[in-house]
Amino acid sequence: MKELFRKDYPMFKLVLNSKPDILDKWEVLDFEKDEVICKYNDVYEYFCVLLKGSINIYHTSEKGKTYSQSVYKEGSYFGELEIFHSLPYVCEIKAMNRVRLIRLKKCYFEKWINSDNEVAIYILKSLCKTSYELSKKAIVDTLYSLKFRICDYLITSYESRVKKEHNKFYISKDHLSEHFVVTRRSINRILKDIHDKGYISVYRDKIEILDIDSLIDERESERY
Repeated sequence: MKELFRKDYPMFKLVLNSKPDILDKWEVLDFEKDEVICKYNDVYEYFCVLLKGSINIYHTSEKGKTYSQSVYKEGSYFGELEIFHSLPYVCEIKAMNRVRLIRLKKCYFEKWINSDNEVAIYILKSLCKTSYELSKKAIVDTLYSLKFRICDYLITSYESRVKKEHNKFYISKDHLSEHFVVTRRSINRILKDIHDKGYISVYRDKIEILDIDSLIDERESERY
């Protein structure tokens, strides 16, 4: 678990600061890209912390339509919603690249949070934040057009990019389709419209922001 010492994530610190009888109970697991970590409707009585890589949390309908609820990266955790009542997973979890995680059995997890208020408070606060963000997303998905949501996604990606001097993003159109629960044709239609106006450049899965101010204006014109 050497990754715990290298990154400054709150959950990593909480794990490292746990008592020896808890620290020794964590298990390390590795997954390859596209490997399923947790299956839909199965019960997993573990609390998991993501040490390395990214995971896609998604649901697939009876007709095969996939909806991506969220993407988690290192420092995130999952399993907290189901673990207390041994509930089956409502989503499936798949590795988007090489993933390493640690997990703690239910009995030890309950012992951990009962003996450490700092852990319980952190999980409660982060759960509230996640619930808040999901509520906002549900409102936007219901009230606003697909063009608004795609523009907003591109703007948010631009503003949160790691390398500020770069305007290019490698975004899978399949991921956009899953994220917004629409067909790839609908995604392509809107990207083409924004591209034709000169706000972005699209080549395969590469999207470059050419005019961020006009893209923001385009989003605002779709707000109401």
